[in-house]
Amino acid sequence: MKKLAVPKSDVSSLFSNLLIASAVIAAATPVLLGDRLVVIVSDVARQGSILLQQVSVSLQGLLS
Repeated sequence: MKKLAVPKSDVSSLFSNLLIASAVIAAATPVLLGDRLVVIVSDVARQGSILLQQVSVSLQGLLS
């Protein structure tokens, strides 16, 4: 079987383009979402705290 080798410059340019695209998306997110961003972030924080509480209860049950 013949192995297909990707030249190193192609891989690095691909990662560079992905980095640029993600930076543009991260910069545009507050503009695009506006006030909804606050609601989304607060919901994510609430869900994260619920998850941490569930993990804590599970660990306490395992350790006791």
